[in-house]
Amino acid sequence: MIRRWYLKTLLFSTLTFFVWVLPVRAFSISPAKILLTVDAGASRTVAVKIKNDEKNDLNFRLGVLGMRQNEQGEPIFTRGEDAAENWVYPENGQVNIKSGATKDINFIIKIPADALAGSYYLGLFAEPTLSKEKPANVNTRLVSLLTLQVSGMVNESLVIEKWEPLTGVSGEKKWKFNLLLKNVGAMEVDMRGMAALRNWKGEEIFSQPLVLGNKLLAGSKRALQPEIILRDDIKLPGLYQAQIKINYGKTNQPVSSIAYIWYFPAWSKVVLAGLGAVLLILLVLMAKKLVKRG
Repeated sequence: MIRRWYLKTLLFSTLTFFVWVLPVRAFSISPAKILLTVDAGASRTVAVKIKNDEKNDLNFRLGVLGMRQNEQGEPIFTRGEDAAENWVYPENGQVNIKSGATKDINFIIKIPADALAGSYYLGLFAEPTLSKEKPANVNTRLVSLLTLQVSGMVNESLVIEKWEPLTGVSGEKKWKFNLLLKNVGAMEVDMRGMAALRNWKGEEIFSQPLVLGNKLLAGSKRALQPEIILRDDIKLPGLYQAQIKINYGKTNQPVSSIAYIWYFPAWSKVVLAGLGAVLLILLVLMAKKLVKRG
């Protein structure tokens, strides 16, 4: 009875927290993503829209953040991430938007003449400011992702930093691998992957597609744990080659790597154990004969 009362109280407290404490986010920014190509030494202006659906007028602080991807492919917005943060700034540092209104916000872009060609990733942000006279019931940051491409000759280059099985010996039909990719080129790339299983001679037995996630941004890494699921007709024990093959970018360039894994299905372990027992018996018998002769 006490336990039931405790659970009800906990549920009520949790619901009350989310209903009464968490802020209502009644404003938005658009577009969520912007792709812009600019020549080195040129200037441009890009606009975002901020809509205020709050009951009160709101003041917003404006600014620019750098953006990177973590190894799971999620965006991380921080300051001091990229020198390109200094190339973009809001026309005004703050803006007041009346209740129910939408306002266009201009961000000025000035590319240095010596900027290297390639992709740069920035977050154009707006966040409500708090005041003593009119406290806001929201405190969150709106971010529009700006992919800024400086025109010129760029290279696409993806490297496989790690491709290895979690275990070098397996008796299972499902093999899991550690995969680490890095984009060492100057622009983001799409990736299409395949995993191929080869026998000890290097002959391909079968292949299957791999999911590698969204685009990999320039300078970013991607950590994955893909799986190879063996077909039912793979029954022989032995040393197998697991090859990952990736095509990436607009030029569809290939990159690949091979890992080795010993496969011993359940029946082969029984056979090996039996052979080991027979060998042990033979050794014991031979030892006894030698002792008798001695």
